[in-house]
Amino acid sequence: GIMYQKYYGFTVEPFGMSASEDSLFLHKSFKKAMSYLLYVLQNGEGMIMITGESGVGKTRLIENLKVEANDPQMPITVVDCTHLLGEDLLEYYLEGLGAKPGESASRALNVSMIRQILTDLRKDKQSVLVLDNAHLLSKESLEIVHMLYNMNSNGLPLVQIVLIGQSSLREVMLSPCHEQLHQRLIATCNIESLDQKESRDYVTLKLKAAGWTNSNPAISEKVYGVIYSSSLGVPRWIDLISSRMLLNGMASDKQEITLEDACEVVQDLISEDLLPDQVRLMAQKAA
Repeated sequence: GIMYQKYYGFTVEPFGMSASEDSLFLHKSFKKAMSYLLYVLQNGEGMIMITGESGVGKTRLIENLKVEANDPQMPITVVDCTHLLGEDLLEYYLEGLGAKPGESASRALNVSMIRQILTDLRKDKQSVLVLDNAHLLSKESLEIVHMLYNMNSNGLPLVQIVLIGQSSLREVMLSPCHEQLHQRLIATCNIESLDQKESRDYVTLKLKAAGWTNSNPAISEKVYGVIYSSSLGVPRWIDLISSRMLLNGMASDKQEITLEDACEVVQDLISEDLLPDQVRLMAQKAA
């Protein structure tokens, strides 16, 4: 990325992983998820579930939440559920709360330690537990989530729980064995991918945040349509395609990216198996 950054005179890498705050694109459904989150957290009641396909910005939502709720009264602990097995959740949560789980600590001991920490915090704070990749939680781990949620002091939950995961999380929560957990949800929200206009705005916002002024490279209007249709409006794919277009532009010594250039890059990415299957199938049909 650095090579074309220099070549086109960008101040930063426009489509890099660590986007700066001024290039944070808040599309309609991202804003909605954010406002639901803040509403639930401020009310201190109930649990919230946020879903979205891979690459739509769920991790960015968590980062944004930490900034927005930058409130010492609301300590936020994030636990990634990717490799959790049953009891691990309690240990990871304890570590997230700044405590050390005992070497061979029993479940009961871990639970009582968590309860004690949360009760101490509850005097003036509302603790928040964010479970990222929650669609990967096992039945046993979900039972622990339920137990954590049921911990209360004077009828108020000691911890607020936010479940964030891929769309399959909805099916998990709707299964009869998790009905009680499902009843605790007071809001659910799905982060949609970007529509065509949002995709174009996303690309230009990121470029402008890197110092682009509609030239060097100039971008032909039809290029945005190609980026949209070959990324399905998913930010992660938009970043990849846009980045490769700039790399390609530099390699071919071009000050303009045309429709032809865009199609060539998408073909390359398809042949390298870097785009979603759906895009490959669409390209095969179109061929």
